Amino acid sequence: MSALLDIDGLRALADRHGRRPAGGRPGAAVLVLGADWTGLPAPDELGSLLRRVPVAGVRLAEAVDLSGLPADVTARSIALVRECSSIGVRLSWSLSLSPDQMGMVRILDHLPPPGKVTVLGEGELPLGHWRSAGSFGLFYFRKGPDFVSVVDQRSEATNRFIVDDAVLIDVLRQGMSGCAWADVTRTPQYAAAARDLVGKGLILRVGDYCVTLPVHMRRWPVGTLLLGGTLAAAGTKKSVLTVDRQL
Repeated sequence: MSALLDIDGLRALADRHGRRPAGGRPGAAVLVLGADWTGLPAPDELGSLLRRVPVAGVRLAEAVDLSGLPADVTARSIALVRECSSIGVRLSWSLSLSPDQMGMVRILDHLPPPGKVTVLGEGELPLGHWRSAGSFGLFYFRKGPDFVSVVDQRSEATNRFIVDDAVLIDVLRQGMSGCAWADVTRTPQYAAAARDLVGKGLILRVGDYCVTLPVHMRRWPVGTLLLGGTLAAAGTKKSVLTVDRQL
């Protein structure tokens, strides 16, 4: 059985060990997050810590309950699941939602598949409904100099977006940790950018909070070279995202 580690323990190990050499993740401990949904780290801090300290995996102690958790906790939880996918750490988590939230599965199923999806009052949803269980790289972005390239394969055709507007990029950046909608729509220009990104499915609004959805693809795991052939066969649609400044 793996040893368990909380976020404070991981921080202490990071302070003690400093940066670890590249390659492998041999640690035997499992990092547990979300006990009572208190003390959740920011995704960028979690990513930094896990790149310095090896762990066997990350576990969310409680189900991400879309019908009951506060909006800020939901946004932060989604951001943490997305960050674990980005850095390639093994993740154990579960999802709970009400019947009228079934559409959220199609919004979130580019993320690592949960061990269980529970529909309140109806039981478990078969994981075959979770597309990333059988497909890799459904929705991700790569950073370039002064632009972000987004690939969206959640539909039959592959869409590629080049985001080169500084305001749009800043909204995406703020949403990486999950942030208050009021903070990211603080000016008319930012409000237009945020609405545009929500409309295109790059940001999810959860009540008074929002979170960036595509995974930051830092490197391809071994075994995904066949993806290139999949992209070529599927066909690709390219577009450039610019903010509509006429409010």
